[in-house]
Amino acid sequence: MEANKDAALHYLELAEKAILVNDHSRAIRFINKSKDLFPTEKAEDLLKRIKDATSHSTNQNKTHESTTSSSQHDHTTTNGTSSHTRHRTTSTSTNDYTSEEVEAVRKIKTCKNLYEILGVSKTASEADLKKAYRKLALQFHPDKCKAPGATEAFKAIGKAFSILNDPKKREDYDRYGQAMEPQYHRGSTGGQRCGQNYYTDEDDDFSAEEIFNIFFGHSGVSNRTRRRRQHPNTFHFTTNSPQNTMHTLTQLLPYLFLFLISIIGTFLVSEPQFQLHRTGKYTNLRSTRISNIQYYVKPDFRAPNTHAELDRFESSVIDEYITDLQHQCYREQQHKESMLWRARMMNDNSLYHQAQQLTTPSCTKLNNFARGG
Repeated sequence: MEANKDAALHYLELAEKAILVNDHSRAIRFINKSKDLFPTEKAEDLLKRIKDATSHSTNQNKTHESTTSSSQHDHTTTNGTSSHTRHRTTSTSTNDYTSEEVEAVRKIKTCKNLYEILGVSKTASEADLKKAYRKLALQFHPDKCKAPGATEAFKAIGKAFSILNDPKKREDYDRYGQAMEPQYHRGSTGGQRCGQNYYTDEDDDFSAEEIFNIFFGHSGVSNRTRRRRQHPNTFHFTTNSPQNTMHTLTQLLPYLFLFLISIIGTFLVSEPQFQLHRTGKYTNLRSTRISNIQYYVKPDFRAPNTHAELDRFESSVIDEYITDLQHQCYREQQHKESMLWRARMMNDNSLYHQAQQLTTPSCTKLNNFARGG
């Protein structure tokens, strides 16, 4: 229950931050999650606070709309032609971005590596990275920077920070470099960049908007981000030329071939003789003579007649056991690293301590088995 209470209080903190930025729908979702984990009086107070604020805002809007409607009606009656002219002039207002913002976006587009995107050196500390990201993320956030390509530049900044702020990813990037950078597709003539594709939100554990929200301690998706995703622009870097289509098909052929092979294999390969875990068909428990590894066979299983055949059979059981441990160990390590990364991003010492305490039992079993323990 204490763990549920801590998580519930954490959701209430997120709800309060959402209320501060007037994101009431997100705040209500956090409050409901908190109540599901551990009901508190504070949750009920926050819900009442949101309800009162919403009711007050609705009344103000109705009063404002009534006043505006009356004023517009009177003005239209006296001078209809003037009202129409003003409406047309407003709809054709000038661009809401500056030449400096356009130039700043262009510089991000032409950066050669992730360090250059954030404007830091390769020896930059974690504090330097956070300082650079804070400045650039606020500068290029789509709600503030309306220049063409600002959304993609904002994504590139988030991508750079998510890699360089993670010690393991940064080490891999310093080693492999270009494979983890925003991808640039070069044309066949002149070597100039003719099309680019930074990445999509599905490429990472967190999207650029989520990284921004975690870093600054609030949640919410901007309407402008949704609108820009719905409309293509000059900074949306995908192309549909026949050459690219053929290249894509060529890359897919090996996967299609493997898929066909696997489908055919299901008709040709018989069921395995054993399973490491009990299932409906595999119910009889056995153990290997070496290492005493348990496995299950079918009721009609017939053990090999000779010692050599039995050795080969039990060797396959041991190999399967090691492979299964390796997969489980990998999943446990990934889960722990993901929690540590999330804790660092949120500056949550409690979550970081909790992640450090996570054990990896499959990895321990694998190490013990390798040592013959």
